[in-house]
Formats: sequence, structure tokens, C-alpha cells
Amino acid sequence: MIKKTLRKDGSLHVSFYTEPLPEAKTVHLVGSFNDWDTSDHPMRRLKDGRFMAMRRFEMNCRHEYRYLVDGETWRNDADAESYTPNPYGSDNCVVTTYVEESL
Repeated sequence: MIKKTLRKDGSLHVSFYTEPLPEAKTVHLVGSFNDWDTSDHPMRRLKDGRFMAMRRFEMNCRHEYRYLVDGETWRNDADAESYTPNPYGSDNCVVTTYVEESL
């Protein structure tokens, strides 16, 4: 799940939430915005078992992302805006920051 908040500086604050992952030790937010760096953007565990991370994006952009669980299992966001095929035979999640979609 993602939650978008338009900021006064014209950027968009996006909060990413996983589904509950009670067995997971670590989850990282990985995507086109960080060149798919699997060690960047660790997510914080919430009391309900979900993981959460926040990112600030410029407006009018499109990014692909996935969640990396315990450094080995890729998961998609069940509530992503859309999905796009990747070269590994699965799909990436898509988040957009277009003005008409963020208001």
C-alpha cells in the first residue's frame, strides 16, 4: 500500500507499506529511484507486522519498485497503482507522481 502527500515545496511524500510479514527479519524498498540498490532504503517494522518506508519524489515521475524480504525474496505491493513486466519473468510495481493522480 502507498500513501501520497503533496508537500509545500512541490514534491510528493510517498509512504510505502508492506502487508504483514511476521516472519521477516528485514525488508528493503528497492526500485528505479535508487538504481535497484538492494541495501538502500531499509524499511521499519511496525507493531502490526507490516514494514514501512518513506521517500520524497519530484512531481511528474514514474518509478518501478519491489520489496526485498530478508535479502532473498522479492515481493510486490498488492495495492500498487499498476504493474509492469520486468526482464526476470515477473512484474514490478509502479508508483507515479503526476499532479492529477496525487491530488
